[in-house]
Amino acid sequence: MHGFVYVNPIFLIVFFLIILGWAKFATWISTDLNQLNDQNETVWRSVLLGSFGLNLLLWIIIPNFAGALIANLIVIGGIFGYYIKIRVAQLGPPPNPLDMLTGKLGSTAEQRQAKKSAGQLALSYLNAAGRGAPLPKVDDPAYNGVVLLDNLIFSALEARAQRIDLIPSEQAYDVIYTTDGVGYPQSGMQRSAAEPIIQSVKLISGLSLDERRRPQKSSLTVMDAAHNRTPLVIRTSGTTAGERLTLVMSSSDNYKMPLDNIGLSSEQLAAMRTIVGDNSGLVIVASPPHMGRTTTLYSLIGAHDAYTRSIQTLEANPRAEFESITVNPFDPQAMNASHSKLLQSICLKDPDILLVGQCPDAATAEVICRYASNDHRVYLGLRAGSDAPTIIDLWRKLLPDKELAARPLRAVVCQRLIRLLCPTCKIPYQPDAETLAKLNLPVGRQMQVFKANTQPARDPKGNPVKCPDCASLGYRGVTGLFEVLVVTPEIRDMIAHGRPVEEIRNAARKNGMMMLVEQGIRKFALGITSIQEVTRALSAERARKTREEKITSASGSSTTGVGYASPGESRSE
Repeated sequence: MHGFVYVNPIFLIVFFLIILGWAKFATWISTDLNQLNDQNETVWRSVLLGSFGLNLLLWIIIPNFAGALIANLIVIGGIFGYYIKIRVAQLGPPPNPLDMLTGKLGSTAEQRQAKKSAGQLALSYLNAAGRGAPLPKVDDPAYNGVVLLDNLIFSALEARAQRIDLIPSEQAYDVIYTTDGVGYPQSGMQRSAAEPIIQSVKLISGLSLDERRRPQKSSLTVMDAAHNRTPLVIRTSGTTAGERLTLVMSSSDNYKMPLDNIGLSSEQLAAMRTIVGDNSGLVIVASPPHMGRTTTLYSLIGAHDAYTRSIQTLEANPRAEFESITVNPFDPQAMNASHSKLLQSICLKDPDILLVGQCPDAATAEVICRYASNDHRVYLGLRAGSDAPTIIDLWRKLLPDKELAARPLRAVVCQRLIRLLCPTCKIPYQPDAETLAKLNLPVGRQMQVFKANTQPARDPKGNPVKCPDCASLGYRGVTGLFEVLVVTPEIRDMIAHGRPVEEIRNAARKNGMMMLVEQGIRKFALGITSIQEVTRALSAERARKTREEKITSASGSSTTGVGYASPGESRSE
């Protein structure tokens, strides 16, 4: 090129360094764009690609090496400088300006601390399209509420929380983080901090700022400095004490699990696979709220081949989308909303497999029974906290025709969720003879079981150090406890003739049904969980009612404790 001037090794080294530097900056800008508002990624990437071609062209058409070098630096520096100007205007300068030049912005924790001390945001907020959500300007008084919201969400993410509740009381707000299904009260929050947080999240997510009584729902995605994204479902509602806020942090992928990964024992899994293969009749899945019912229902429909079978769902609150499966949302607030009529219209399309997320009335139950009796498979979710035989009794009481209630029934699955002991910090111990006897385990046998370690470890200086895996909660992750009642011809006849629950339970036990408590003890003996966790999970319904009574008393809001979700509730967990 140009009389082979560029053959000089030094020139070649400089040339390749310029190209590599451009590639590094271009890559960083491409990934960093997600944090900025109102920046078109396609335009920016086109500019970066065009600048690369321009740089190559400049090396060719400019005969002088120094001139070509200066021209390249002007192009690269101009684009990079303009981007930095936009970035600093929105996010503020980094703690170390040199980090901006190298594309290194440090660890998430370091950035969060630096930004927090500078009054900046540690998280980016994205709308449904994946672009930056509108935020108030830094000099806007509303920006202080966004900073408080940012600190609240980041703190919850550090604690591995899947849910944040801000519950108004007479003087302040209660703050509860829910991790793996268990609520952990945090330090209370003054109204002067909580109310700006609620207004800020409503502003960012597009909810009405003036509506403070009626329930509102929206969604956002938050992204940390490491580009980890967490979807947020935002719910607000009014109470006599003030406005309540719930933030649910979860991904639809959390609801998609294969049947053999949800916690069924080997015997239960074999029974469920046989039932799934039948492709007809009714299978009921029942649990209290937030006990994994939706995940189990999705696992069951996922066990069918959606390419050879027509599969549809009817849910008030769909949690995930599946390829080749039609999702029909039911809006109980819609004009003339009728769950049974919508279900009838879906049945007219003749799906092979039908998932129904709730059963609010006898009319819906009758449609389900008649459709499942006609060589179709229906999976029904019920919000109920009893054991499987009692669920059967609730089901047949819903229908005047006991024979119709019994005819399509193939199985009833009753479930709870239990937390898994943290594998890093769980504590082994040998239970005493009295405990073994109570649990019907062999007395005198040397067995090692585990309990949760909820106390932080200490470093050499005596300072508390949280467990890196569970944040010193003692548990990480959840699994299911199941009671699977397979409906045999004998049990079906007992249901149809109104035999007592105890007789149905005895028949199911003779048929090999293991009770929830037995499954819990088995998981305890295997070291999967603690006996305290099994006890907590099996008394969850009573604890839930107590908690709701306290919330109702404190906030004036109303809760429902019936066995079936009312049309206005989103209870498909």
